[in-house]
Amino acid sequence: MNTINKNNSTHSQHNAVSGDHSAAIKERNTAIEVSNLQFWYTKESPPIIDIKAWQVSQGEHVFLSGPSGSGKSTLLNLLCGTLTPTQGDIALLAQPFSALSNRQRDKFRARNIGVVFQQFNLIPYLSVAQNINAAVYFASTNVSKTASDAKLRHLLDKLQLSSHVLHAKADALSIGQQQRVAIARALINDPQLLIVDEPTSALDTDARDSFMSLLKDVAGESTMIFVSHDKAMESYFDRHCSMSELSPSKNHIKTRGDEAPKAQERA
Repeated sequence: MNTINKNNSTHSQHNAVSGDHSAAIKERNTAIEVSNLQFWYTKESPPIIDIKAWQVSQGEHVFLSGPSGSGKSTLLNLLCGTLTPTQGDIALLAQPFSALSNRQRDKFRARNIGVVFQQFNLIPYLSVAQNINAAVYFASTNVSKTASDAKLRHLLDKLQLSSHVLHAKADALSIGQQQRVAIARALINDPQLLIVDEPTSALDTDARDSFMSLLKDVAGESTMIFVSHDKAMESYFDRHCSMSELSPSKNHIKTRGDEAPKAQERA
């Protein structure tokens, strides 16, 4: 797999493409719309999240940064619906997501949101096929098994995984293979929204470049929120947001919110 060339000419070409891409994004519908969003665990402590307004267009790939303790994981949990806002609203794909019931949010998440976790969250004793097909099962779509199997094999091909891994247990795979299986699971239902949480923290530079090239390719037209504390990742994205910009009234110091669980997959 080729690593990304970061020379000056590549950056110049990237900037030119980025300008065209940004213009195209303006014509698209809104994928994420946040308004007057606040979240706290107790009223005695300051809000962990305090965002007046934030919009992400459909098809946009956004890099969201912030140091440990800035509220990144809490925001991911709110976007995934595993936490509900204390105040304010979250709309996803023109649906009032934060106003849905728990069951409705679970169903919406399974069908429309793919998550790539930092620790991958594969079920170790299940095979690769079983791990990925679990996402298909929870989405409860009317896709036939034939079509689903074809999509799975297509994803494996794009992710440069041979079909023989389908029957291997997840804990028998290398870290790189587990990472790619996690991407396949996140994308198997063609989600309109893809959330990627710190997936490169344990990778060296070459492996990180290869992963990012692969991820951008397979993500396609999905709206992607890529979360990392590593500012060096900005160069892969057209739009950058920081937690300090989104939530300027929050003092980014360590609070109880820093122990909030990573975005969980509740299908």
